[in-house]
Amino acid sequence: MLRAIVEGLLDFVWPPRTQCLLCREPRPGAPLACPACMEEIGFDPTASRCANCTRPIESDRGLCADCEEGPVYGVVFALGAHQGALREAVHHLKFGDRPELAQLLGNRLADRVTVPHDGIVPVPLHPSRLRERGYNQAGLIARAISAGRGIPVWESHLRRVRRTGHQAKLQRDSRLHNLDGAFAVEAAVTPPWSDKRVLLVDDVLTTGATAAAVAEVLYKSGARSVDLAVLAVSTTPVRGKLKTSH
Repeated sequence: MLRAIVEGLLDFVWPPRTQCLLCREPRPGAPLACPACMEEIGFDPTASRCANCTRPIESDRGLCADCEEGPVYGVVFALGAHQGALREAVHHLKFGDRPELAQLLGNRLADRVTVPHDGIVPVPLHPSRLRERGYNQAGLIARAISAGRGIPVWESHLRRVRRTGHQAKLQRDSRLHNLDGAFAVEAAVTPPWSDKRVLLVDDVLTTGATAAAVAEVLYKSGARSVDLAVLAVSTTPVRGKLKTSH
């Protein structure tokens, strides 16, 4: 009993310190990440980015070539580039069994969504991948956005029916081919997004192949519009093209 009292007094005088999950620097007990790392998450204001998908572009301004040609999905909302503290956070969320990061980052992402939507659809995992990971990180992010925006998550009608493996090392054309027929909607069911504005949610936007494959299925099954929200976008520059008048 005396030992417990002494330890309690010591903790009060010298609070226990743990490491920031992202930079490994000491931090006081409760937060997952230190204020410095959270402050680091965002876009470099001096970098050239596509006005629509927020990925870095080779030209000074305007749209990337993909967005100029018209992606299947619409506006992209993101926290920042996939580097530094944000890259660490995404890695821990996906592969480090730290689902609580989805709430932390999803709350921030909800504030970035600036247009109204009727509901949110997370990119689904294949059942075998879901069993391995124990949770769908996109689903957790979607729920955090849902709480912040006050709109429902529609998670039960879209399925990943074919396991596609990790796509990180594939080029865009290979990714698109790899995703053919990977997503499907439950048969004989009118999905809740029919004639609705959908916010599609994923963790990282790289080539856009996964988002495009899911958005195409959503449109074919009745969605009126599909925008995209992600935690991070690739740091690899994409072809730039100055915006033309529409």
